[in-house]
Amino acid sequence: MKKKRVMILGCSGSIGTTALNMLLKHRDSFEVVAISAHNNIDSLISFAHILNVSHICLSGDDTLDSQVRGKTYWAHEAGLLDMIRNVDCDIVLNAISGSSGLLPTFTCIASHKDIALANKESIVMGGSLLFDYAKEMGVSIFPVDSEHSTLESLIGAYGIDSVSSLVITASGGPFRNHSEIELESVTLKDALKHPTWKMGAKITIDSATLANKGLEVIEASYLFNMDVEKIEVVIHPQSVVHSLIRMNNGAVYAQLSPPDMALPIMNALNNGHIELHDIVTPLDFSSLSLTFDSFDGKSFPLLNDAFRCAKMKGGYPIAFNGANEVAVEAFMGGRIPFHHISKVVHQVLQEDWSKGASTIDSIYVIDERVRTFTKNILSRWF
Repeated sequence: MKKKRVMILGCSGSIGTTALNMLLKHRDSFEVVAISAHNNIDSLISFAHILNVSHICLSGDDTLDSQVRGKTYWAHEAGLLDMIRNVDCDIVLNAISGSSGLLPTFTCIASHKDIALANKESIVMGGSLLFDYAKEMGVSIFPVDSEHSTLESLIGAYGIDSVSSLVITASGGPFRNHSEIELESVTLKDALKHPTWKMGAKITIDSATLANKGLEVIEASYLFNMDVEKIEVVIHPQSVVHSLIRMNNGAVYAQLSPPDMALPIMNALNNGHIELHDIVTPLDFSSLSLTFDSFDGKSFPLLNDAFRCAKMKGGYPIAFNGANEVAVEAFMGGRIPFHHISKVVHQVLQEDWSKGASTIDSIYVIDERVRTFTKNILSRWF
């Protein structure tokens, strides 16, 4: 059997690292042909040697090292895009964090490369433009988020016409039981302590504010072409039920597995290539307890704002993402308190963002306007 050739963008993050470790276990069936990191050259070189990867890219720098001899070395964003264009592969895992992943996603599509997409910002910012372009170029996009991977599997099993609505679960983060007053004293150290998942700093903060779940609502509306009124979010602290579908007949179907990203990553990369075995540990029902609850819209208003943006479409999803990125950066830099992240984003969304993007360039025009507007708010408030 021919090995499936994989390119990993963002190999040093939690998604990229998990993917490479799983592909190492399945190296008889998969070949990693190219990897990138932003600044973590140590992880880049380590994985390149362990997996004998020929093409490597450090997108944030051009630092050369004697240890990269024998490899084709690419540097900076331009080098990353050139690597995507020029290295043959069967699928690209885009695990780049934040809006920086948008252009690499569009470049994959332009290069006729299928994508396992962990970079949710590509979908939130690209919207229908992204999917129309992928369809035009004959490119398949496979979601990597555990919630959307589950929904895709369930919808594939039962058919979209039998589904009445989608239910996305959220752990609730570290502050799900905090009041509005208690959230005012949250520190950066507190916000980085996620109770269930081990993730990068930015997405961990987003999980603490439920902004990440808001991005996933927008993502689901585009991925499954579903009206936002048919998407629900429920708090499920154990992170064992990853998503559910409500059927027209009243039944509800779910997928259960431990909180381990290995399964959705391998499902996206594999796509029927081989039969997967023992990717995650089977659940032990002897001591399993599952609970569900509604989210508190007063303490976590970003999720309500995201629902509104998903309904409004146009440039609102881009505004939500850009304003949140700027506000989170300000919080992590000590410029604003935790509970002001949502206040800043909400204020930005009072502006008119109804005009959507018709080209890739216009996505960046809207995004730049959002970031400038958000920074102006921060300079006036703080």
